[in-house]
Amino acid sequence: MRLNQSSDFSLRILMYLGQSDTPQTVEMVSEHLGLARSHVMKIVAKLGRLGLVETSRGRGGGIRLGKRAEDILIGDVVREMEPDQAVVDCLKAGPTVCAYLPRCALKPAMKEAADAFLDSLNQHTLASLLAGTQAARAQNREKVKA
Repeated sequence: MRLNQSSDFSLRILMYLGQSDTPQTVEMVSEHLGLARSHVMKIVAKLGRLGLVETSRGRGGGIRLGKRAEDILIGDVVREMEPDQAVVDCLKAGPTVCAYLPRCALKPAMKEAADAFLDSLNQHTLASLLAGTQAARAQNREKVKA
C-alpha cells in the first residue's frame, strides 16, 4: 500500500510538534521539514479538524499537539488522511466493472490486507515513534512541492 503525500506530511508534522513543548508556527514547521508553507497550512487545518493538533493565534500562539502523543495511533492518522484506501479497483466506492464480480475472492483478500496494514501501524503511537527518532533538523534543500 502506498501512502499519499498528505499522510506522509501529516505524520512528519505530528512528529515535529511532538518534539517540542512550545507552540510552533507554520513557518517553523515548513522550514524544519522542508515542506511548502501551503502544504503545511492545509494539513494542519485537517489535523485540527480531527483534533490531533490545536492552533491558536496571536502572541504565544501557534500549533501544538491536540492530544497526548501516547494517545495518537499511527494507523488511525493514516486512515483519516487517506481519502481512498482501496488497494484494488473493486474496493473503491461506487460501481465497479469486473469480470469476476459479484463472486470474487480477491476483493476480501485485499480488504483484509489493507486492514492488516493499518492495524499494524496502530501498534505504534506517536510517542513510540518519537522515542526512536532524532530531533528534526532544518532542511537546506528546496521545499517539497506537489
